[in-house]
Order: sequence, then C-alpha cells, then structure tokens
Amino acid sequence: MNFVDSRREIILAFLKTRGHASLGEVAAHLEVSKQAALKHLEALESDGLTTVAHAQSHGRGRPENVYSLTPAAAEHFPHAHRELAADLVEFLNEEQLQRFFERRAARLEAEYAPRLAGLDFEARVRELARLATEHGHMAEVVELPGGGLAIRHCNCPIQDVAVRTPLPCKNEQEMYERLLGAPVERSTWVREAASDCTYQVKEGSKQVG
Repeated sequence: MNFVDSRREIILAFLKTRGHASLGEVAAHLEVSKQAALKHLEALESDGLTTVAHAQSHGRGRPENVYSLTPAAAEHFPHAHRELAADLVEFLNEEQLQRFFERRAARLEAEYAPRLAGLDFEARVRELARLATEHGHMAEVVELPGGGLAIRHCNCPIQDVAVRTPLPCKNEQEMYERLLGAPVERSTWVREAASDCTYQVKEGSKQVG
C-alpha cells in the first residue's frame, strides 16, 4: 500500500467510525489541508466508496459538505472468518454454540485482563475499546450525556453470526462487565438491524485489579 492509498484507507476508517464527517473534520484527522483532503475524498467518491451531501446550515455562510460511506465501502473492512463462523451456527446445536462462545470470551478475557490491570476506570474503558479494534471491531469510546462512557463497535467481524444468535454478543457483554467491574448495557445491536453495537458502561463500586 502506497502513501496515497494509506491516506484513503484512514479516511474510510474515520468515516466508518464517525458515520459522517465534514471536509474540515477529515482534514483535521489527516493533519493535512482541506485542499489535500478534498483530493482524497474526490478519488474515493469517484471509486464509489463515499458520497457527499450538504449539511444543514445553522448560521450564515455556505452549507458545508458532509461525507459518508456508500454500501460498496463495506468490503474494505475486516470480515474475519465470517463464512467459517456462519457455518458454526448451521452445524452446532445450542449447547455446543454456548460452550464455543463461552470459551472464546474466556480466551479474550485472559488476553485483555493483564493489559487493563492497574488502570483507572476511564483508562480501562479506552484500552478495552482499543483492544476490541485490534480484533476487528473498529471501536470508539463515546461520552454519554448523563454521565458514563460507551464503547461503540462500528464494525462487527462476525456480523453474519451475531444476527443469527445472541450468544457471542451476550458473552462479550458479560466479559466487558467482568473486565471493567461495572454494569454494561447494550443500547444498539446489529441483531436488531442497527449499524453498530453500543455498550454503555457506568462506573460501579467494585474494582478490577
């Protein structure tokens, strides 16, 4: 991948996480001028990967262009083992699936726990989002209006499975509660036709070592 391609991949990932962004926001994220960012965005639009619309203006001046991804852009993101995982749902019974996803969550928990040890609550949430991103979720931390934080998964690497069975998401939610020492509630879910999965976290009284 050359330098130009890497910049465009960064834009695609940024739009995937944000949902949409203005030219100024894309330029700031890339740390380049608006003119340079516009060239990349125009190339992505030409390839059918982004689309542009005019934002509603809340004051004087011209409305700003806002960019978002097209459905075709989905193929540029991780789809880790989707076909294999979908086969699991077809060929394993409910008890076997339960054991499989429990063991998967336990393996991830054993990997994550040492990297969260010693961190305060907010740092644990942010590190957990980063670890989830390493596993293909493209996660971001969102501050909730009423207090607390949320981890938003913008890309599900096993979405084909998640829409068929709640088991992987249920085990993931329980794993997050154990790792963060706090209640975790799911406010959006790909199984319910949402475009992301959001786990809302409120700091609890128990502490994680």
